[in-house]
Amino acid sequence: MENQTKDGTASKRLKRQVILTLALASMLLFLALVFEDIGELAAANWSELPLGLIVRYAVAMGIGGAVAGYVLAGLFGRQGITGWCLAMTAGVLVATFAGLLGSAIGLAPDLLSDGYQTRDIVAIGAGALVFPLAVIGWPVLLPVWIVLIARAHMLARRRR
Repeated sequence: MENQTKDGTASKRLKRQVILTLALASMLLFLALVFEDIGELAAANWSELPLGLIVRYAVAMGIGGAVAGYVLAGLFGRQGITGWCLAMTAGVLVATFAGLLGSAIGLAPDLLSDGYQTRDIVAIGAGALVFPLAVIGWPVLLPVWIVLIARAHMLARRRR
């Protein structure tokens, strides 16, 4: 009985690590998209940047990644090449759903204050494009994202 409790605790801890890794990957994609042009960012007047809005959406993307990671965590950790292909596909799905959820969560204060408007659908739908736009704008991010997805896959594999 005690051994099952230890195994259950270790399994929950590893699942939490998988979820946190996927949340980090989602937050990283958003930040890469926002800070795509480092040269312009360095020259920018930081007092004019909407840092509160950026932080709000970064946290929202992290939460979206955590929720999407929790829902899709079962797709990670499978054996063999099929498992790796499934993990990479799941990583793209997590990034897509995290973008949608993160946009909806980030937009929630505006929805509550202004009410629902048609343009909000476009803003939330644009969240699905965070992954491809971040990778197109900053191609060096792709290997970093792959490493994070591989880490999530290997953590999930240890859990199985």
